[in-house]
Amino acid sequence: MLILIISILAFVIIMFIMNLIDKNKERLIEKFKIEKKEIMKCPHCFREYEDLKLKECKYCDFYLEKHTKYNLSKELKKKIIYTILGIVAVILIGTSLYFGITNYIKEQQRLEKYNNDLSICYEVIKNDSDFEKFTSIIAEHTEETEFSSEAYKKLYQAIDERIENIKNGNDDEKLVSMIKSIKDKNSSNQTISNKYLKVNGYSNINKANKYIQEQKYIEAYNLFGTVITDNKNTNKEIVDLATNKQNEIKEQTLQQVIAQGKEKINNKEYSSAKTLLEKYKDLGNQTIVDMYNNATNEVNRIEAEKKAQEELERRKQQEEEIKRQQAELDAKKDKVIVETNGKTIMKVCMSSNTFRLSGTFKGQGHFSVELLDSNQDLYKLMVNEIGDYVVNKSVSVTKGAYYYLQIECTRGSWDLNWSGTYGD
Repeated sequence: MLILIISILAFVIIMFIMNLIDKNKERLIEKFKIEKKEIMKCPHCFREYEDLKLKECKYCDFYLEKHTKYNLSKELKKKIIYTILGIVAVILIGTSLYFGITNYIKEQQRLEKYNNDLSICYEVIKNDSDFEKFTSIIAEHTEETEFSSEAYKKLYQAIDERIENIKNGNDDEKLVSMIKSIKDKNSSNQTISNKYLKVNGYSNINKANKYIQEQKYIEAYNLFGTVITDNKNTNKEIVDLATNKQNEIKEQTLQQVIAQGKEKINNKEYSSAKTLLEKYKDLGNQTIVDMYNNATNEVNRIEAEKKAQEELERRKQQEEEIKRQQAELDAKKDKVIVETNGKTIMKVCMSSNTFRLSGTFKGQGHFSVELLDSNQDLYKLMVNEIGDYVVNKSVSVTKGAYYYLQIECTRGSWDLNWSGTYGD
């Protein structure tokens, strides 16, 4: 766009000069003693002829036109060339200066924004705990690859300064929360992970010191233990500080543990007492060891009694289940419900989908066997004979359903067997 503007400006200047020359042509001719000469010129091939009487071009046969030709002296030509070169030089120098100054201003503005944004990166972490704004500033400098690393140096600087404030006993939960959030989003950043352990460690030491002021020695001792575990491979200074603090309150902690342990044991809260005492039984206090062993024995005794009771209940349930199953089976066995005057009716429950009847009848009288359904309506007539008879028949039935087997005879006796029921 800028080049276009300069080109237009140069064209306007040249046209202005040409117009000025044209308006003052006669004066310039007289001043610089320019010779004028009439010639004939071909409008087609532009050849020139000094013979003014000639009418047509000797090469292309076009009619010639009369023109005035100006002959410039060598000295004048040099002046014109030098003037043109001077104008071009001025334009080039001016353009170069413009671009140079413009680029210099842009670079200064870039550097100013670069340094200002780095300062803002420091401020938003130091004062506002605003990591989102921090990352948004970095996003504005994606083409400046070194900006991100410089910004993170500012972030680490601001964090370290705030950690020093925590080391002096001041709370800074916003910093703990912010670094945890950064760590969760940048799990591969080991520097942030280490700084989180550090800031969380000093913060927990401050909390433990407050527990000591409130005479909550157990809570303080446990929190010091957490700090030691978290930082044992990374921050020796924190580990040493927490260890020394633990040693300072060790006796008070053990006394509180003993008091709480006794209370739980007296209340027969043996499992809770065991859990409490187990953490401290290796710290060299025999009273705690004895209480722990006592609580453990009681827990084991209670567990044993509980298991014995559960086993007793399990066996009792098994026996009841066996009785229930036997009762169900007994209820399904064949039962005689009528037996009088040669007529016998039995209630049967089918254990299969096929009922098979076999046997004999001996005598001169009538012999019949009917299978009735659960409503005692005829389901199947299996035998209906007079005199001696041998029976061997099968019939399809519904497994699990109840039927009635009705046997009638006069002047004779029968001997029958059947299968497909739960029997007697």
